[in-house]
Amino acid sequence: MTDAELTILSLVAEGPRYGYEIQQIIDERGLREWLTIGFSSIYYILNKLEQQNIVTSRLQPEGRGPARKVYSITEAGRGILQTAIADLLRQPRALGSGFELGLANLRALKPRQVYQVLRHHRSDLQYNLDAVEKAWQRHQQEGTANGDHILALYTHSIAVMRAELEWLDTFLNDWKTRYPGVEQDNPSDDTDPSTADTRVNSRTQSSDPVKMIQRLKRLPKPTDE
Repeated sequence: MTDAELTILSLVAEGPRYGYEIQQIIDERGLREWLTIGFSSIYYILNKLEQQNIVTSRLQPEGRGPARKVYSITEAGRGILQTAIADLLRQPRALGSGFELGLANLRALKPRQVYQVLRHHRSDLQYNLDAVEKAWQRHQQEGTANGDHILALYTHSIAVMRAELEWLDTFLNDWKTRYPGVEQDNPSDDTDPSTADTRVNSRTQSSDPVKMIQRLKRLPKPTDE
């Protein structure tokens, strides 16, 4: 099941939904920041799930207007949804992609470049950690840190970022020992196109970590059914 299918099915599991209503909820909860899906894709996915007997639909009259199709999750669909969520929680993060893929190809950069980009990575990570920790402290002080899913989201994010910061500090200190002078800027390297400043990242900057967690925590927690 794709991320888009899982998200739409999860929204339908909350209660019967119109296709347009699902579109509105996706926008309201900011799900588009981590999910790529267009309006037409929603109906395509709903039709696909209906063909698989994961959801059912019925026409509901709307006053003088035309009847609208309402989608509901089936018992089989609820079981599939719960299994998919359990699988996501059970499996560790995949290796060989993203940051790990960059680490696997360190030799493509000069030692000074490796040091610079990892320092930049550490700076961004520290900023994110500070923001999430402050948000978590505020929730605890205001008594709004209720719900197992909220506790899990914040404590997991904080633990993972702290562990990565610890690893970065150890690795960077070891890197300086192995390659003395990497902290010093060397403008002559910038004249070589193959050693262009690696601090410029072509990827889109990640969203505000606190806002992302705020939106994720509003997702419904799975039922015990």
